[in-house]
Amino acid sequence: MHNYSNILVLTASFCLTFTLALAWCLVGVRSTEVMKKIFPSFQYLLKSHIDYLMMTGLLMVFFLLFSHFQTSPSLVVVISMCVGSVVNPAGFMMLAIKPNLSQKPTSPFGMVMLCSFSLATIGYAGAAWSVGYAAILSL
Repeated sequence: MHNYSNILVLTASFCLTFTLALAWCLVGVRSTEVMKKIFPSFQYLLKSHIDYLMMTGLLMVFFLLFSHFQTSPSLVVVISMCVGSVVNPAGFMMLAIKPNLSQKPTSPFGMVMLCSFSLATIGYAGAAWSVGYAAILSL
């Protein structure tokens, strides 16, 4: 039985590093015209930054929960969590760069986001059920 939960920490480390870079971009948007041209939508840039922070926390919490209950999530759960955690906030970043991007579910961007949201839902729901089941077994 493999323990894939270390992949959660690697993904969380990436998300944290990326959110720190976005923090500097937020400062740049407020202070330079060049950054305002790169990121015309401050609101979406801020949403991306906050979303990466939240994903970092969630990934770390679930890693710690899996470690605490000495259980290993399935590879499907881990991959779904990691892909959703990286791609969902990236969608906000794309909208920060190109705010007029079509968000309809049938557009290419919409389809990518729908898949990403679905993966995140599958991954985090699977992780929650896995941890819940482990908690019940440890009673």
